[in-house]
Amino acid sequence: MGFRGKIIRYALAASGLLLVWLALSLRFGPFVLPAPVEVLRDFFGRLSDPDFLSHALRSLARLSAGLALGFFVAFPLGILMGHSEKIDGFLAPPMFLTYPVPKVLFLPVFLILFGMGDLPKTVVIALATTYQILVVVRDAVRNADPSAAVTFETLWASAGKGGGPGRFLSLARHVLIPEALPAAVSSLRLASGTAVSVLFVAETFATDKGLGYAILDAWGAMDLKRMWSAIIAMSLFGAAFFELANFLEWWLCPWKRKSKRKSKGKAKRQSKGKAKGKTERKSEGKTERKSEGKREEKGDGGESEGGGEESEAE
Repeated sequence: MGFRGKIIRYALAASGLLLVWLALSLRFGPFVLPAPVEVLRDFFGRLSDPDFLSHALRSLARLSAGLALGFFVAFPLGILMGHSEKIDGFLAPPMFLTYPVPKVLFLPVFLILFGMGDLPKTVVIALATTYQILVVVRDAVRNADPSAAVTFETLWASAGKGGGPGRFLSLARHVLIPEALPAAVSSLRLASGTAVSVLFVAETFATDKGLGYAILDAWGAMDLKRMWSAIIAMSLFGAAFFELANFLEWWLCPWKRKSKRKSKGKAKRQSKGKAKGKTERKSEGKTERKSEGKREEKGDGGESEGGGEESEAE
């Protein structure tokens, strides 16, 4: 789907959500749920408010740092675990043991260790996203087609090169990273939603900056328009990181674009071939029916002529 198609898709989705929002606002009243037009007017007005922008920029910095830290820790570690059975046997049991635990539970621990600044919030976001990306990358490497690795080993041996770190780095560059990168970017799309959720919870503890703090502060003051404006800003951050992951997939995985184009071309050719076959079969059926009808007419004519001759003879 192109850029224009994405814009249309998001516009239709936003229109549907606004209609549902409007219906709920009319049902419950403005003191429970303000009208979407009023909230959007308040939101665009707050884009020039320095206090609101400081909250948004602080949340964006924490979210960006947490996602980046989680990705750059999980991606190489997932490749190592997927490639080496020894490393996987050592790290997989504690990883799967702690995977179901909500990572936001460790926020008080990180506040004690790292203080009240941005670091504990960034670390808890990174921890939550690391697990999601790590599991997906590890499984992608473990389930990869082994023929690529066998071909690499054959070429490496035929070139007369030895082992050591150089061999593994070359293997990772030419085989492991291309195998794991599409899965890693897909997991980053899912992790962006988790990161926004963890960000909101993290910004409700021991801070006076961030959209999470702004949401709770506005809720406590019953300033519903300001609360919904902060919610919209945080939601836009999630959508922006989701689309950023789509762009990274387009940029870092060009072979996927080529395979998509090939599959689309093949599907078009197959559909054209099927349509052509159907038209040919229809035309053949029509010609066969016409020829059968002509033969039947000739047969009926021959029978009538034969019957006339027999009556004349009598």
